[in-house]
Amino acid sequence: MLAGILLSLEPGTAVFADVFTMDTNESSLTLSGTIQALGSTYALTPQGSGSLTTTYSGTIQAAQAAGTIQFTGQSLVQGQNSGVWQPESDGSSGSAPANYGGQVSALGQIVEVALRGILLDVTSPVISITSGQFESSSLVFGFSTNGTGTLSYNAGFFGSGAKPLDGYATNNVSTLATLATAGTEQTLTIPVNAVFHFSLLSQDDTTLNVQGQFVAVRNAVPSLAIQSIGVTNRVVTLQWQSPAGQSFAVMSSPDLTTWQTNASNVSSSTTAYTWSGPAIAPKTFYRIAN
Repeated sequence: MLAGILLSLEPGTAVFADVFTMDTNESSLTLSGTIQALGSTYALTPQGSGSLTTTYSGTIQAAQAAGTIQFTGQSLVQGQNSGVWQPESDGSSGSAPANYGGQVSALGQIVEVALRGILLDVTSPVISITSGQFESSSLVFGFSTNGTGTLSYNAGFFGSGAKPLDGYATNNVSTLATLATAGTEQTLTIPVNAVFHFSLLSQDDTTLNVQGQFVAVRNAVPSLAIQSIGVTNRVVTLQWQSPAGQSFAVMSSPDLTTWQTNASNVSSSTTAYTWSGPAIAPKTFYRIAN
């Protein structure tokens, strides 16, 4: 179990990210796009039935405060394979499981493309929530730096190969996102319309657009609830609530990438847990896990 990641912006200021789990049955994106060649634009078409639509699993992290939400990064939204599509992962002739498989007919040549290993992150500024709805046009989707996704292509005598999936896209939607609470369950529904650009045969010749929605849920009654963070005389103190008799690790990081363990066996005979340690930097990120 991992507590919401603590983003310590400066001493005395903190934001906690809740983890929402993707509802794979309700989360899907459809791919469209174009490839340019010799001054003409050619539309992407499916290689086979369902090859341009796939579902998504994983997690979305979002920090909630009174009347606001912020997507803090470190989401892991993973595309599922929709079938076996061409070309191979290195662009050579053949087929392999892929998230998406498309093709264009250009200059008498069939150009095959396949996307594999899609892993997306989501970030945003602080967004106001009104009656369970919020603007999602400021959300930014980016291919996660933790991912190894590829865009493979085979254009015959024009060339073949594979490009890493990278880049960012601002959500181009007017439909409001929703955050609904029913009992102890919260459901996050986000409309998605994101455009990414790639260079296959020439600079920025390929445009790929994904459209659909993400739906993710979380239990609003946490098994671990952060109570407070304080800094006094350069000593930081974390306090949290959880069922008695558990053992927790406290970790810290200067950049959310490299983590060190500050304590590995923080326990309590009651539901109140506390850890204190030196505040050695003006900005430090903490997380609690067991």
